Amino acid sequence: MSLAERLEAAHGARLYAPGKSVLTLDIERLPGVARHQHRGLVIEGDFWDLGSWKHTIGYRLPVESVIEWPRTICVAWRWYGDKRVQFVSEWDDGRDAMLQATWEAYDQAQVLYGHNVANFDTKHLNTEWRDMGLPAPSPFKTLDTLKEARKTFGDESKTLAALTQRCGIATKTDKYNVQMARDACAGDKASQRRLRAYNVGDIVASEEFVDRLRGWIPSHPHSLIGTANDRPTCNQCWGDNLERTGTKLATLITYVLYRCRDCGANVQGSMHSRAAVTRGAA
Repeated sequence: MSLAERLEAAHGARLYAPGKSVLTLDIERLPGVARHQHRGLVIEGDFWDLGSWKHTIGYRLPVESVIEWPRTICVAWRWYGDKRVQFVSEWDDGRDAMLQATWEAYDQAQVLYGHNVANFDTKHLNTEWRDMGLPAPSPFKTLDTLKEARKTFGDESKTLAALTQRCGIATKTDKYNVQMARDACAGDKASQRRLRAYNVGDIVASEEFVDRLRGWIPSHPHSLIGTANDRPTCNQCWGDNLERTGTKLATLITYVLYRCRDCGANVQGSMHSRAAVTRGAA
């Protein structure tokens, strides 16, 4: 792969022929409300989890102090390759319909993209689907860009806004505000439009950031289009524009190594040969 080709690949590569299988998703949530008596004083306020007030009262909030639990209030998603971003909210669709529509999107997805989507979005949605009595959606693979950034890169800030800014990707300029979210749920149209724009902006930025990372994410799920067993294909962009570049040495065996001409990824063949008949002894 020439230097010019590598520089071109550095600006990101699109996913090859994904169909309706790759979902980029982001949720927005509202904090809960608690009222708690501590040392003769009654404290009332917002909380995100039961440890939120620990720095003030010295212990976790008891469940009995919860007035309202935190909840998801809107969700945006887009199928890779589509132009339109889908958006559902409790003020436009009702809470149950919003969560049902989101569950259906998850149930259709084979691959899920998002920033902190594994530990935040999916886990919170799982809780709310469980409480509704819904079953687990069909199995899917997750590509979490926060996990990939933490694993591979040394950025001082790994928020989506910071990462996309450093990569020169257009990103959101607004910030989440609890009062804005409360106003949106209370029916304020301006706040609803603002929160929708914020939520949708995360989808566009997240998808472009994944495209920029192609070539750096060896754990990216492989192609769903059935060519992996027919000829060598790239697991990161799902194309077949590969060139053989040598071998990769494991502890005892070697694998054929390819470079993707489209996204720059290193791709390891599944066929291998023995590199040694001995190994170190401890």
